[in-house]
This record gives sequence, C-alpha cells and structure tokens, in this order.
Amino acid sequence: MAPSGLKAVVGESECLSGVLIMDHPSMRILSSCCKMSDILAEGITIVEDINKRREPIPSLEAIYLLSPTEKSVQALIADFRGTPTFTYKAAHIFFTDTCPEPLFSELGRSRLAKVVKTLKEIHLAFLPYESQVFSLDAPHSTYNLYCPFRAGERTRQLEALAQQIATLCATLQEYPAIRYRKGPEDTAQLAHAVLAKLNAFKADTPSLGEPRERMEPTYQLSRWTPVIKDVMEDAVDDRLDRKLWPFVSDPTPAASSQAAVSARFGHWHKNKAGIEARAGPRLIVYIMGGVAMSEMRAAYEVTRATEGKWEVLIGSSHILTPTRFLDDLKTLDQKLENIPLP
Repeated sequence: MAPSGLKAVVGESECLSGVLIMDHPSMRILSSCCKMSDILAEGITIVEDINKRREPIPSLEAIYLLSPTEKSVQALIADFRGTPTFTYKAAHIFFTDTCPEPLFSELGRSRLAKVVKTLKEIHLAFLPYESQVFSLDAPHSTYNLYCPFRAGERTRQLEALAQQIATLCATLQEYPAIRYRKGPEDTAQLAHAVLAKLNAFKADTPSLGEPRERMEPTYQLSRWTPVIKDVMEDAVDDRLDRKLWPFVSDPTPAASSQAAVSARFGHWHKNKAGIEARAGPRLIVYIMGGVAMSEMRAAYEVTRATEGKWEVLIGSSHILTPTRFLDDLKTLDQKLENIPLP
C-alpha cells in the first residue's frame, strides 16, 4: 500500500540515489516511511552505517543522510581525511535538522569541503508513525522534564523538542498560530520555543505557511473521552477559551514574500518544489509525556467528521502503551544511574 499523509510527505523529501550512508537516528526516520525495496528502487546500491567500519570505494560518490550531531559530523569528516585517496569520490550531504554553527564551520575548514557537491538541511527530526500521527522518538524526555533529579536538563530538553516540532511544521510547509494549555510552566515555555524556531525557518523560507484556502467545518460533535478529542473539536470550530488556551502570538496572515532571507543559508538547502501543499487547514496537536492509542484515534475521527475539510495531526515524544505509561511514572523518583537502559 502506498504511504499517505505524513509518511508520503517525508518519503517525498528524501530523493536519494547511489551509496547511502546513515547514522542511527536517520535510519529510524527512513525506515519509518520506506522499505528497503523502496530504497533500492531509487537507485541505492549500498546502504552503510557511518559508525561502522567501511571499505573505501573511491570511485563512487556517497549520499549521507545524517543527524547533525558531533559524533556523526566527525565520522563524516573522517571519511575525507585519509591519504592517498578519500573513502568516496564526493559527498552529497543531507542533514535531518539544522547543523549547529560550530559543526557547520568545522565542515567548511575540513578537506571534505573540497568534494561536497550537495549540502542541505531537510528538517526531518521526527518519525511519521502513521499518516496522521508523529513521534519525536524521545521517550526519555518525560524523565528529563519531570524527574527532580534532572531539573538541570529541563530547558535543554524543551529546546530539543521545540526544534523537532518546528521541523515537522517546516516539512508540512506550515507556519501555524501556536497556543498552549495554560497552567504548567513547561507548556508555555515549549510554545514560545517552537515559535522562535519557526521564526528562524520563516526567515530562511519566507513562503513558509503562506495563506491557503480555508473552509468552515459543519458537523455534529460527539462529546466523549479522551479529553483531547473535545479539544480538537473546539479548536477546529474556534471555540477554545483563549484564557485557558492562550496564543503565543495573535494569529495573523503570513508575512510578505519580501521577508528577510537568512544570510547563512539563503535557499541552497531548500528543494521542496515537488511537495504539494495541502489546500485546507491543519490542526497539529502535541502532547507532552507521550500519546495514547485512543488519542491517536481521535485525530482520525475528528478529521473524518469535518469531511476532510480539516486535517488533524497528533504526536508526542513517544507512543504510550499502558505498560510504558506505568514504567515512565515509576522512573520519575529515581536517579539516572538506577534506571536500566532500554
């Protein structure tokens, strides 16, 4: 069956051919929306793990699909440090997220810079779990956010989650109005962090989130649990209490296409012309601490109830099962060294 929704969008973002080299995070992203047969059908002849020993193939060019981490970037640079020949003839590099400035500068100073033919940030720091469900693949975030022994990690974890949520919006070509459930400080901080990340994307791609046709939904509401379904229904009908669900900033029309362009990137790392933007509005819901199957089902039900006029996407740091939820709760009063690794 052909992929749809999020899986189709992500799959279309990954146009690859040749020798493919990945790290563990990028492998999980690619495997979530493609089968090995799909990869081979695109012209990939060899798939390698960047962190494992590989035989040099200096006659071939290599495609790197990597998360922009210190470990992966150093392994990439090492491939083009050897003498008398490099591991590969040339490099086409696709980072799944924004490459930090220090690592970006180190790439520019290395011998790799002489043989790079492509260098793009494709912003895919999430897993398309289903057509309308996404995961940030960060089950540890619940522990980092709510365990008293990890208070020092809280801000860093929120920033990381915000960056991943922003990449989801960028992949969907959305620049949404952001609102959050008032109460816990974490939700407000996360909402503001997502806005800051989206503004950075908007500066780089002024067309992000340009207005599309909006259609008013008319349907009979069904009031039942889970609570998030009521929230979705109220959101698409614009009935959410603004005091309880404040906006980070008032929703406004998208900025003019004359907006400033990032001095660092320009548009060299963008190539999304092949992805057709959805015509109708979207509601993207993020739940802190994991999303349950019943909550995922609600996204499909509300979408169907609007007869497709709205598309509801839902996601979290990870997918919850009853056992996983109880395990997450049990670890919150434990120090990290006492928690067995998965």
